[in-house]
Amino acid sequence: MTSPRWRPLTEGGAIILPLLVAGIVAARLLPPAAPVALLAAAGIALAFRDPDRAVEPQPGVALAPGDGRVIHLGQVHDDYWKTDLTEIVIFLSLLDVHVQRAPLDGLIVAQRRRTGGYRPAMSSAATHGNNQLATYLQTEAGPCTVTQISGLVARRIVMWCGEGDRLAQSQRMGMIKFSSQVTLRVPLAATVLVQVGDHVRAGVTPVARLTPA
Repeated sequence: MTSPRWRPLTEGGAIILPLLVAGIVAARLLPPAAPVALLAAAGIALAFRDPDRAVEPQPGVALAPGDGRVIHLGQVHDDYWKTDLTEIVIFLSLLDVHVQRAPLDGLIVAQRRRTGGYRPAMSSAATHGNNQLATYLQTEAGPCTVTQISGLVARRIVMWCGEGDRLAQSQRMGMIKFSSQVTLRVPLAATVLVQVGDHVRAGVTPVARLTPA
């Protein structure tokens, strides 16, 4: 189970397997409790799913880095790139797929982890104040930042790629365990293609149209 396809379930194994064992044991010793443990295991397995997706490369277009609902659009100063960028904030609920994908072809030039709080992931305070990991991509359209942010329930950010790796658009990058937030920053010249309230899918939904740098 080392292939990218099975990584999410591998990450969730430490939680899912004990619940399955508890359900099996409860079925013999305490039958009324068995469905609770088995349903909990099934629910957590659902949160760790990673469905295959038909991906068509879209040059010049940034695709959503995560599944979820767009909760904020704005302009922010990126400390690493030392310039203002357009930021798209996506909230991932417990029902969304929690695997993040590369929005563009690009080279990872740096990654920075910042410790912080665990505020509810749908809040604006979580965007800049929670525990997070930022991945900085150099692309043909200029600088791009994908940030995985923890939430009230999500406590662990997992990354499967690192500095020096060259990513293809829609390639799996990592995941956040349970509800969380993902932000995408692109150059100010980009045309944003989504609105607050839109639901997007990682590696599928176009969120910004870019021009070559």
